[in-house]
Amino acid sequence: MSRVGTVYLLLGVAQAAHSIEEMRTHLYEFFWTVTGLLHRAVPAFPQFRWQADTFAVVNMALIALLLGTVPFVEAGKRWALALAWVAGVVETLNGIGHLSGALYFGSYVPGAASAPLLLLLGIVLLRELCRRSPSA
Repeated sequence: MSRVGTVYLLLGVAQAAHSIEEMRTHLYEFFWTVTGLLHRAVPAFPQFRWQADTFAVVNMALIALLLGTVPFVEAGKRWALALAWVAGVVETLNGIGHLSGALYFGSYVPGAASAPLLLLLGIVLLRELCRRSPSA
């Protein structure tokens, strides 16, 4: 397996672990607190909650998308590599977001334990995609 394919697969597995952590620690309820802070800073930003089942379905769909597209990333399909770029950016930002929340609140926040893995793998994936790019 290529380095890009391997890191993309690992990122999908890490997202699965991250989603389990988020579900077990009720991130869907914590959204009310976080979006409330954002809403106070930027009133146009809505404060919201997620229903547990909706949050779970969205997370399972994300995991299925990542893991289901591994063979296409490995095959070098352009659309799949574009998706890998998006996943690398999103998961890097996801890791940063959870860790920033832990720093802001001064304690654990849902998802923070697995966030460093997302951050690391997201950066490594983006680096590998840059190396693979013909313009790099």
